Amino acid sequence: MHSRRLALPALLTLVVLAGCLGGIGTTPTPDPSATATTSTETATEAPGTPTPTATGQPPSTADCPAFVSVDPVDDVPDDATVIPYGDLSAERQAEFRTALSEGHAEIEDGGEGYGFWVDRPYVRYEGTVYRAVVAVC
Repeated sequence: MHSRRLALPALLTLVVLAGCLGGIGTTPTPDPSATATTSTETATEAPGTPTPTATGQPPSTADCPAFVSVDPVDDVPDDATVIPYGDLSAERQAEFRTALSEGHAEIEDGGEGYGFWVDRPYVRYEGTVYRAVVAVC
């Protein structure tokens, strides 16, 4: 009889502790009174691996912006038109200055700036002629 009295509390203790310890394949339940924290996992991809979009497809080059860069030139083709910097619109002047100071300026692919720089790439600025080159990734 003595062993039965010890067995019952021992069994109850095991049942209670089994819920706390969890078993194989159990999922712990969050404690609502605990302070919520947010963790973010970052997936690491191999270099050169395209990152899938929300649809699971790799992004296309249509999602890439176009860039204009400007470089000084010594020779201008005879049939080229060189536009004075002062004749550029304020937006084209800003693109030109950004490209000159930062190496390139982002422009809308297929937009007004894109068409302008593709069609009229030569600009005279402070006595130097520059050629604009548009690149799309």
